[in-house]
Amino acid sequence: MIVLSFFSCEEEAPLIRFIEKPLLDTVYQSAAPAAQAKTVWLADVTGVKCVNCPEAAEIAYQLYKDNPGRVEIIALFPTFSSLNSLISPWSGYDTLYTKLADDIMGAQPDALPRGLVDNIVYNGNRFIDRFSWPAVVQQQMNLTTPINLEVKANWIADENRGRIEYKATANAAYTKPVLVIGAILEDKIIGKQSDRRVSSGYISNYEFNHVLRGVVGSTTGDTLAPAFPSSGYTVEKHYYLNKNDKWKVENLSVLIWILDAETREVMHCKAAKLTL
Repeated sequence: MIVLSFFSCEEEAPLIRFIEKPLLDTVYQSAAPAAQAKTVWLADVTGVKCVNCPEAAEIAYQLYKDNPGRVEIIALFPTFSSLNSLISPWSGYDTLYTKLADDIMGAQPDALPRGLVDNIVYNGNRFIDRFSWPAVVQQQMNLTTPINLEVKANWIADENRGRIEYKATANAAYTKPVLVIGAILEDKIIGKQSDRRVSSGYISNYEFNHVLRGVVGSTTGDTLAPAFPSSGYTVEKHYYLNKNDKWKVENLSVLIWILDAETREVMHCKAAKLTL
């Protein structure tokens, strides 16, 4: 059984989505756990012809590197036509933009680069300027999360598919509905990227990381639970993952994040590399 959304092609095409029930979908009561430190979800909204986007990617990576286990990045390449001069693919290179990114964002940014930090509104805007990311990330790291997350992902070589498992356990009661979104990310994609800091204006062998390649379930969020009524309340789900031929398994990871269904703010996230 497979739950997988993916988009990867030379030109923009209709979204392809396969949806079936997960391998395991269970709820049970376990021992009350200690609370995990909250991990901040940082979406780098970017484009291959955006001259300032490499600098934004470096800011995001520095936050990720300086705060191990506390910050996770997802690079979102949108398809909005008004941004066409910044997002249209270079001839001869893989297309990175996808409607999946549009759906996850839920709205169009006013410019690129922009970021989403836990999907919160900051200074009146969800799309945050790159120079504000460090302050907003630090603000969010100071918060707590009522729900712990555990994520595992491994590649089953003899079946030529992956297996994704995640478990959400309340460390305190949470009475509101919680959504979950899962993304397949790929690192070390080599492509062409505009960059104002180089004399040619672009880098022909630029390395893209944390790139959104597919979505487990819904891009707008599946209901994880209508509430987590008590500490120790646990929801666990397992899925199979079929690989798109363009993906390199050794560079894939999965990022799972949970959202308050009312505010759509990200409560917590966890990532796991696909182990071979």
